[in-house]
Amino acid sequence: MQKQQFKRLLVGLDLTEADTTLLSYLGNVLPFIPAESIYFLHVHPTLISDQSHEVLDEKIAQAMREKVEGHLNTASFEVHFDVREGNPAEEILKWASIKKTDVIFLVNRIGVQGSGLLQDLANKSNASLWMVPEGYDSFQFTKFYLPLQFNEHNAHTIRLAYSLDEADEGYNLFVCEHLYEIPTGYRYSGKSKEEYTSILERQRQEDFKNFIGDHNLDALGLTCNMILAEKESIAQKIYAQSRKMGADLIMISGRGRSKVSSFLLGSVTNELILLDPVAPLLLAKNPKGNMGIWEAIQEI
Repeated sequence: MQKQQFKRLLVGLDLTEADTTLLSYLGNVLPFIPAESIYFLHVHPTLISDQSHEVLDEKIAQAMREKVEGHLNTASFEVHFDVREGNPAEEILKWASIKKTDVIFLVNRIGVQGSGLLQDLANKSNASLWMVPEGYDSFQFTKFYLPLQFNEHNAHTIRLAYSLDEADEGYNLFVCEHLYEIPTGYRYSGKSKEEYTSILERQRQEDFKNFIGDHNLDALGLTCNMILAEKESIAQKIYAQSRKMGADLIMISGRGRSKVSSFLLGSVTNELILLDPVAPLLLAKNPKGNMGIWEAIQEI
């Protein structure tokens, strides 16, 4: 199984109570990832102050240090604190690119607040994005939920999941599901809804079998449930299924490199970010198949 690539982490702090959620979760996750450097970043709009920017930024950085030291043992990796002024999405994207970070940790707030920032990062960052629900206070790392579409990016996500499992000494349960919808035009096929559903399920099982073989995943012994999303959108169904199984981590795959369109993830991922979170959500980007926003702009 592949080695984990989560060595350089960027953690966004906003100096609110949400930082406690994020840092507590991060402290529990760190034993399972090979972190070497962590960049803690706070982005603020222009602040009116009688002090110089240097003095103000140092005070903010000191507040960040105190928060981090209250939650994490930082002895085993490098720690950096940075304070930036400007648009949060732009600064996080820029800093993640400059520092070549592998994964960005942020709080996923309840309601629409903050969802625009997460969508920007999900769509444009070359780094993976690990989103922790606001107020999430119970850490488990045993049940992983993986929605699959049977592509190369899913293969990368599965390997990442198993690398996390190996770090946890193989105690995790993996639930793989393919969620699909019946095309509205099925009525013209001459088949009943039940017949059409049965055909689609058989086709999807064959797709899964080919996917496992094509990506050399046979040894994992994976199975995949085929789930019809009928009265809910696929994004809503993903959350419903993950809630049903009590998932501790939902792992979805980011798309790969195809010039400008490469960073448009699609409606399902963007809708997931807009919905109220039910569990931590890891958007796994394949570093060998992704292009960040800065690289994409250069190819226009």
